Amino acid sequence: MPAKNPALKLMSVYAGEIKDNQTINPYIINIIAIYEMNKQRNVSEVKNYILWHFGHMNYPDQEGLTGTIYNYKISKAGKELSTNDYDSVDGYAGTFLYLLNLYYQLTGDKGLIEKHWDKIKDVAYLIPYLQGEDGLSRARLKAKDNAKYLMDNCEAFAGIKAFNELSANIGRGKDQFYLETETNIKNGVLEILYNTDTKKFYWAVDDKVKHASDWSILYPDAIAQIFPLYFGVLDDDKGKKKAIWQEFNKRYSDKIKTFPLEQRIVYELTRERMGE
Repeated sequence: MPAKNPALKLMSVYAGEIKDNQTINPYIINIIAIYEMNKQRNVSEVKNYILWHFGHMNYPDQEGLTGTIYNYKISKAGKELSTNDYDSVDGYAGTFLYLLNLYYQLTGDKGLIEKHWDKIKDVAYLIPYLQGEDGLSRARLKAKDNAKYLMDNCEAFAGIKAFNELSANIGRGKDQFYLETETNIKNGVLEILYNTDTKKFYWAVDDKVKHASDWSILYPDAIAQIFPLYFGVLDDDKGKKKAIWQEFNKRYSDKIKTFPLEQRIVYELTRERMGE
């Protein structure tokens, strides 16, 4: 039965909130798993999903990248069918690395991490491989106009930071290359994606334009603003964090229940991180 698939089983925790329950989108499941780790529940389901993820990584994918993962369709008979595509590379990689660190912090399962360390390194390397000279990662190797998104880069920053912490915590130390990757992404987000005139972030930049955000548009404009809060990019600037959080809530706090699942989860995670 399809429900035996570890990814679908984790999705079933939110049965009724996912419109397409036969499509495995690793990014969305990463977000679900991050929330479950934050709540310290469904740990075995998260572990099984992590193992499933490791078993479905590409070596290489159609663009020549190793360590990526495609979306999957599950047939009525329960067969996995790869779509041979993904929405992004940096966002998928960043959230998976972030999840792995949360899983390790909660369980101390060093054996799982050590056994799959080479694959974890492959996921981590995707982020600097996609970085430009400005420090920002583009969403895909062949992204149109080298598009770089605020949400993805916050996830990539948190993922590389998590990878550095995980490496240190299992006794492998911290690699200067990845420490620089972490710093460069953060600087890129703060220096290139933050609009000092409007006091909010651009939701994306590409080779042609910086995409200004409009608070009245939830996705991607407004929702993107809280990603630097949850994923730690603004940890050193409490003033910006507070201002953005207050503005977002002024406009959307009464609409949270209408958000798509992954956006609602990020909001709830951010709310908890903001101490509310």
